[in-house]
Amino acid sequence: MNLTADISDVELKQRWRLYWIHCIFEFSNSRLQEMSWIQGTEASWPDEAWESSFEDCLSAYFDNLALDDAYVKAIENANVSQIEADKARAFHILAYAYIEPSEDPKEILEDPEWIEIVVLAKVFWDYLKVSVTSQREIDLMTKLEKDFS
Repeated sequence: MNLTADISDVELKQRWRLYWIHCIFEFSNSRLQEMSWIQGTEASWPDEAWESSFEDCLSAYFDNLALDDAYVKAIENANVSQIEADKARAFHILAYAYIEPSEDPKEILEDPEWIEIVVLAKVFWDYLKVSVTSQREIDLMTKLEKDFS
C-alpha cells in the first residue's frame, strides 16, 4: 500500500513540474504571449490554441502553483531545488511586483518593465534547458520551443 502512495506523490511532483515548465515558458516567450493574449483563435497554432491572457499567466504561476511565497513551499515539497528557486528569483520578484499599465494586452507586451520580465524569464528558461534531467521535462521543453520559436 505504501508503494502506491509513493508513486502518486512522485507523479504529482512530476505533473507540478510540467505545469511549472509551461508557466515559465509562457512568461519567457513573447511570441506565445502575442498569439494567446492578442490573436487568440485567429493565431496560427501548431496544435490546439493555448488559451491564456495576462491574468491567466500570472494566476497559473502564482496561484495555481502556490508560488506567491517565493518558492518556500515548492522547496519544502521538493518540487524545485534551492538552486532552481535561486535562479528563478530575479524573474519571480519582478513578475510578482509588476503592475500592468492597462488592461490592453498589447500595451503590456510593449511595456519596458514587462519586456524585462520576459527577458529574465528567458534567462531562467535557458538555465532550465541545460539543467533538467527528467526525460518528460526535456521532451516538453523541446516541444514547446519547436512549436513557438
